[in-house]
Amino acid sequence: MLLSITIVLLMAACSGVPSGGRVIGGQPIVISELPTYPGAVELKTSESKIIDPIFGPAQKETPPFIGLGIEVVKTQRNFRLPKETTFAAVKAFYADKLLTGGWREDAAMRVFTDKANQSSQNLQGAIWLRVDQTLLIAMATDANGDKEVMLSLATH
Repeated sequence: MLLSITIVLLMAACSGVPSGGRVIGGQPIVISELPTYPGAVELKTSESKIIDPIFGPAQKETPPFIGLGIEVVKTQRNFRLPKETTFAAVKAFYADKLLTGGWREDAAMRVFTDKANQSSQNLQGAIWLRVDQTLLIAMATDANGDKEVMLSLATH
């Protein structure tokens, strides 16, 4: 139950208006500009065995309109990770790259994701903001220890 609530709230955060307001600096990026975690293998559409069952239905929904007719466009990339990969390593890799690109971690959502991450070792996440974009980084682990990471970019 907690996992379901966590997933819904994480997806809502990726679709909503950033809680800290607009981040100044730079133009929106396309998802292909985000770096690939070392050793990760990008998955083609429908190749994901872990991330797609969790996030697939929400990612396929018609993009919502928020506020005064602001459309949200979502794009996603999924990767298979080496089994020894930890979420702390994934988060540190992306934090280093994102901070230099003008991204910041959403403070309000960090509190939520930190609690959710502590309660579920099999689904970990972080939310970053830049310009009019929200990036959800989510890593999921299955019962065999196989791991996948999703980069979900919402442009507002």
